[in-house]
Amino acid sequence: MVDKNKIVNKGTCPVCGTACFVKAHISDGKIKKVEPDQETMMGWLCERGVNAIDYHYHKQRLNYPLKRTGSRGEAKWEQISWEQAMDEIAAKLDTIRDQYGPEAVLVLGGSPHGPGDAAAWKWCNQWGTPNFFHLGKNCGEAEFPIECAMYGYDTTAGWTTFLDPKKTGAAIIWGANMHQSEPRIWMGYSISKKMGLKLIVVDPRPTECAKEADIWLQLRPGTDGALALGMLNVIINEGIYDKEFVEKWCLGFDELKALVQRYPPENAAQITGVPAEQITEAARVFANAPAGVITWGVANCHLGNGAGLSSVLGKCWLRAITGNLDKEGGCRFSDYPDYTALLDELNWDYQINHPLRTRDNVSADRWPLTSVKGLALYKEGMKKVYPKGWGAQQYFIFPGPYDVWEAILKGKPYPIKAVFDQGTNTLCSIGNSRHAYQAFKSDNLELHVSMDHFLTPTGALADYVLPATDALERVHLTHMWGVLGDQWYGREAAIDPEYERKDDYQLWCDLGKRLGQSEFWPDTLEGWLDRILAPAGVTLKEFAQMPGYAPPSKYKRYEEKGFGTFSGKVELVPSILTRLGYDPLEGYQEPPWSPVATPELAKDYPLILISGARVRQFHHSSHRQIAKLRKKYPHPLLQINPQTAADLGIAEGDSVYIETPLGRVTQKAQLLEDMQPNVVHADGYWWYPEKPEAEPSLFGVWESNIDSILPNDPEVCDYVGNNYFRGLLCRVYKAE
Repeated sequence: MVDKNKIVNKGTCPVCGTACFVKAHISDGKIKKVEPDQETMMGWLCERGVNAIDYHYHKQRLNYPLKRTGSRGEAKWEQISWEQAMDEIAAKLDTIRDQYGPEAVLVLGGSPHGPGDAAAWKWCNQWGTPNFFHLGKNCGEAEFPIECAMYGYDTTAGWTTFLDPKKTGAAIIWGANMHQSEPRIWMGYSISKKMGLKLIVVDPRPTECAKEADIWLQLRPGTDGALALGMLNVIINEGIYDKEFVEKWCLGFDELKALVQRYPPENAAQITGVPAEQITEAARVFANAPAGVITWGVANCHLGNGAGLSSVLGKCWLRAITGNLDKEGGCRFSDYPDYTALLDELNWDYQINHPLRTRDNVSADRWPLTSVKGLALYKEGMKKVYPKGWGAQQYFIFPGPYDVWEAILKGKPYPIKAVFDQGTNTLCSIGNSRHAYQAFKSDNLELHVSMDHFLTPTGALADYVLPATDALERVHLTHMWGVLGDQWYGREAAIDPEYERKDDYQLWCDLGKRLGQSEFWPDTLEGWLDRILAPAGVTLKEFAQMPGYAPPSKYKRYEEKGFGTFSGKVELVPSILTRLGYDPLEGYQEPPWSPVATPELAKDYPLILISGARVRQFHHSSHRQIAKLRKKYPHPLLQINPQTAADLGIAEGDSVYIETPLGRVTQKAQLLEDMQPNVVHADGYWWYPEKPEAEPSLFGVWESNIDSILPNDPEVCDYVGNNYFRGLLCRVYKAE
């Protein structure tokens, strides 16, 4: 139990999944003040974090388990006990497993819930379902599989650490706007730039990062692959790549060299709209720097079929042939050390060889790169480097959203009968969210359980709603998503949970104990974290009193073990991709909807649409209940060029319709100088917690939610089934 008489307790910020460390000032059993714990590297509070108390004590917090009594979406609930909820849910799961197999369960997750996410994957592996995906589906999944296929490591460590201007000469921010999404990280880039770092930003929008760039490459949305290939053309043809590294460590260079001959800067300029001289300058600055980094970012995971693969491959090729892989000051590899037992505890081998599972995930035939058979191939190829598996190997198995909804609605390729959504709001984060809505409403779905801090539009369609603790109320261990695993930090709870809130681990623990998994589940989250930390010889309580563990950075680890590929080298034409039926040398492909690919569609929908950029006030679809944050950002905004707006009769602040072939939504116009005249950006993730829960309102989810009018059919999704959020077509006009 937490000592309520203490004046200050250390804890974790509850407002998003970043897990910054705080000090909570407590009196009379209540938190009165939260401030960053500046004694740790994790101490930080952003615009969201300063509202931690308002979040924690918000009147709309879920406090008790609820069971649906009316129709789904009718907003009729009865309060029940946690024990009753677990008994009934477990009994239903048992029946579903007997009738349809363990694969008939789908688990959805969203903003990271710390150890609760790892617990969900552990439960899925023990249970035998390969059908689960989290926030990472449309975030890291496009980049991670390609990086690991090409060089058997990932480079997220190079993005999420402060740069060393003494070593890092150039950085390319590509597919991200850290000023809004990761202000703590952006601080490091901004400081490094003032100390000599050359900053290149690839972004269609005039973001804060773009405005500070030495070179801003303002490309046509979705043409990232052509830009990368144009830069590669310059680097290869001018001989400014790392010849020694390429000769010793790379396979497939001749094939890559032949490919890029199709993309001289002049050709790339015609495709992207970026002047040829800018493409050449950016290529030279990056290749000639003593060391350079290229960020990964969610935008490259949102470009749709064809465009997405060429974009991500291009970034990986640029990192590789310039010799910046795991180089000091370059793209440092993240690692997953053996001083924790997390990989053992997650039981990933069960995902490949489970006694009850007989089927792959529902999208395995369509997108084999993320499937059980894909996971097995990656594990075999990477075993020299990761004998127990790569830390974030859940990214190798997430099914495509389109197929999970079809499995519920049509039972193809086999039925999904139960859904858990935990810390997510699927209706505000998935393309064509009305498809997901139809699945959640379907009588074919026999069980839907939602666990969160607040009732969301997605949770409003559930059969059971469970109240989750926030990070102030639970213990914490960082990096349990499997990335950046070489740096670990622990934290105790700052205050005891109120009402009947439970930490996310408890859901899976209590179900596991009821469904034949008792030996795998310690009674409490702290007990499980103790087991994970056992190889380090510390308990969670002891570790939380330490400053954490961040061993000295290692570089060029491939010199000892080689690369985590079948050949042990950087495979510029990745054998994993070719074995699974992909063509890495196909070159640049247009986005599925574009003025070039679909000119007839562009006649009716003449503007290029991008959506879903991050803003500091909100974390995806969260925090719109918080009054101080909503005051700063009260409405969803459509960013549009002032002249384009004037031509359409639209003024600043006007309500406008954004329309695609799938429908229309309403947002407020924000006139933005330097926005390309034919490009608009629509805010993502919007719903209105202040509006009625019951249908047809469903918290206003259909009013401004751009995801509800974006396509999700397989023809437009990318090579792992990610949804298509950027580089589409739309029209905009003043709302009536």
